[in-house]
Amino acid sequence: MNARYLIRLDDACHGMHLHRWRRVEEVLDRHEVRPIVAVVPDNHDPKLMAGERDEGFWDKVRAWSAKGWTVAMHGCTHVMQPTESPLLLPFYKRSEFAGLDLEAQAVKIRTSWQQFLAQGIAPEVWVAPAHSFDVQTLRALQRETSIRIVSDGIAWNSYSAHGFHWIPQQLWGFSERRSGLWTVCLHPNTMDDQSIASLERAIVGPFGARIISVSQVALRPGGLTLLDRIYSKYFWWRWRQARGARI
Repeated sequence: MNARYLIRLDDACHGMHLHRWRRVEEVLDRHEVRPIVAVVPDNHDPKLMAGERDEGFWDKVRAWSAKGWTVAMHGCTHVMQPTESPLLLPFYKRSEFAGLDLEAQAVKIRTSWQQFLAQGIAPEVWVAPAHSFDVQTLRALQRETSIRIVSDGIAWNSYSAHGFHWIPQQLWGFSERRSGLWTVCLHPNTMDDQSIASLERAIVGPFGARIISVSQVALRPGGLTLLDRIYSKYFWWRWRQARGARI
């Protein structure tokens, strides 16, 4: 099977659950897995405050970067507002960015970017809180940062759009695929002992040899292929069905 997998860890911030993050990091280090880590530089979202403020947080981020983890900008404050603005990925009707004009979004992006740079870190990847952003967000990123990779999108493989390379993110747990590029999004803040053990079993077992890092991704210059479009339609159909079942 030719499928390749990336692991993405979301919601790293000053108030993250240190014990759970440490355990996930130990698993990944044990098996030399280098994930994407989505960092909120100035978190104000109370849902992400799992513990006391960690004054050594940026030291951890620098250590992750030094050992080959890919640092991603995960918004600025992670505080979202309801929005009816057209989103590039219609998961939720809330966003830290979408619905604001270009200048307002540029201020948020610039503030976030400068906080990373002040700590000696230049994120390589964009990860929007709740997958929620619009074309203006990308224009702000182009104007204010050197980021040209988005970790998001529903496709079978990497593609290019709106002046960015997109590495699709379609899974929230390991699932067998025959081909394609699949990003598994995990949230260490909420991972219990069972889910951490399950992660290690997946790495030791059938998926380990197929887990790669961002540096190993072939960034395709073209747009969505026919297979990408077919898979996207299927994904969103399943998403709507699942949401309907929960209502």
